[in-house]
Amino acid sequence: MRIAIYYPWIYLTSGVERVILEIVKRSKHEYTIFTNHFDRGNTYKEFKKLNVVELKKISVSRDVKSVAKAAVTIATQKIDLSNFDLLLVQGEGLGDLITLRNNEIPTICYCHTPLRPVFDEYYREKIFAARTLKYRLVFRAFSFIFKLIDRLLWKKYSYVFFNSWETLRRAKNGGLLRGMTKKRYEVLYPGVDTRLNKPSWVYNKYFFLPGRVMWTKNIELAISAFKKFRKENPKSYDFKLIVAGQVDEKSKKYLRKLKLLVGKRKDINFVKSPSDYRMKKLYQNCWAVLLTSFNEDFGITLLEANSFAKPIISVNRGGPNESQKDGITGFLVEPKEEDFVERMAKLAADRNLTLKIGKQGFNNSKKFDIEEFVKKLDKKLDAFV
Repeated sequence: MRIAIYYPWIYLTSGVERVILEIVKRSKHEYTIFTNHFDRGNTYKEFKKLNVVELKKISVSRDVKSVAKAAVTIATQKIDLSNFDLLLVQGEGLGDLITLRNNEIPTICYCHTPLRPVFDEYYREKIFAARTLKYRLVFRAFSFIFKLIDRLLWKKYSYVFFNSWETLRRAKNGGLLRGMTKKRYEVLYPGVDTRLNKPSWVYNKYFFLPGRVMWTKNIELAISAFKKFRKENPKSYDFKLIVAGQVDEKSKKYLRKLKLLVGKRKDINFVKSPSDYRMKKLYQNCWAVLLTSFNEDFGITLLEANSFAKPIISVNRGGPNESQKDGITGFLVEPKEEDFVERMAKLAADRNLTLKIGKQGFNNSKKFDIEEFVKKLDKKLDAFV
């Protein structure tokens, strides 16, 4: 079966690009990837070997003007799908617009999240906190219109996969599932390569926060919690915090802000846009993995941590609630400094506990194997042709 995948921009090493890459690499079907922004040098290098078609270029900027122009481009473009059996849209919001002129073949959505500023109340709350009343009023008007349009677009999907129940909740609360029976959607968790990722059983004294460096990751919380952890636990003087992930153009300002918070400290380090090899080594050798995002869609970094037998400390909200078990694979806590400090201190003081939780996390990762994810997806897609 020939399948066209559409995603507006492939330019990072984020969870969405990873899911696309693994689907195309492992599926029994033949895929062509269509995108409006392909940065070969900045995303996963494996994309260079795949069949990627770049359509009319759109910006990756998130200002109102750039987003509006991108939306118009996506909504009005026509892809030649005459040689394809199915269109698989990787949904994050604007991608839904591709269905306006491209729905002559069965169209499926793998939803990573509906447009977060519109459908995620925690995201919206963070945006509004630093905005004027005028901005809020304009944004509410935009959200109202976008919801109406998106509800119509979702009717064009033959079937929708969600990467988590959290993502499904956002879609349901936003009215995107109206008129859709439960037979037309399901939760299908992505996974990790449990054959490639292996525990090293090395636990060097650093907490590791992996993932894109951007404001939604709430990295300030990790920094402030680590500072307090070091201050209150003098015996853990040799522990460090390492933050590693991709930094795109629009997040450089945020990184500068984080570095100001760190100042001249030597125990908090940033690894900007590490290679896959470097990232793997950081996972393999850390003490534990942190996730401080205020409302993560799914949280694939926690499963990566599990696969390397590392305990996790994560905000108890969104996707992490679904893949992790408090007290078993690590700790799910409120997004409060003191809660993170308490769990960091608990793990730092007890290597045996760290090892025990790491082993339990490793067993948990086997339930989220990437091969099984692709097999389930393939089987489901077969039914639409």
